[in-house]
Amino acid sequence: MFSLLAKVIPLDIASALSPVIFALALLLLGSKKSPKLRAFSLFLGIVVVGIIIAIVGYFLGQNVPDGSKQTLVSAVVDLAFGAILIFFGIKQIVTHERKLKKTENESSQLTKWFFVGLLGSATNFDAVFLILTAAKETGSAGVGEMLKIVLLLISVLFFAAPAGLPLLFYIIMPEVAVKFLTLANAFVFKYSKYFLFAMFMVFGLILLYRGLRFFV
Repeated sequence: MFSLLAKVIPLDIASALSPVIFALALLLLGSKKSPKLRAFSLFLGIVVVGIIIAIVGYFLGQNVPDGSKQTLVSAVVDLAFGAILIFFGIKQIVTHERKLKKTENESSQLTKWFFVGLLGSATNFDAVFLILTAAKETGSAGVGEMLKIVLLLISVLFFAAPAGLPLLFYIIMPEVAVKFLTLANAFVFKYSKYFLFAMFMVFGLILLYRGLRFFV
């Protein structure tokens, strides 16, 4: 179980480092029109995507039922995931995060922000492939189904954390939340790419090695 946690938790943490989603949540919470409701709508949209990705990853992991036996399908999946993770790892270093403009939070329509959460998180491919990998590792682990469900829920919560944590902090401490979280987001924008680069490369190489073992 501890080896599974050592694989899944770092991936979950890395999936939570999404500065653009974090910044969007801050813009909504800092606005005057229904800030909590709009941020909650954004959060719900991200949760829905997270649940779908976790389910897909879980069933992909079922190709290796006990965590040790490998099939041709699972080897190909590992190779594909490994290559994708390494690609996104390199991408973290050579590209810059897109910063949001103030004009992106003008509408007060709750439905709009739910779909922004859906589309924004679904196209946040860095986080998507991290939680997908975490869910796949969970699905392939030789542990009880109840523990797998708990780990999948944790993965979804981490995936939605860039919107959920600012909202929770804002509800608890509204006076200081936006100012503090703005500083935190600046730190994440500056340094998260190095942590993500390390996570992508480490797990990408592990998956490539695991996939190649089937063919050699």
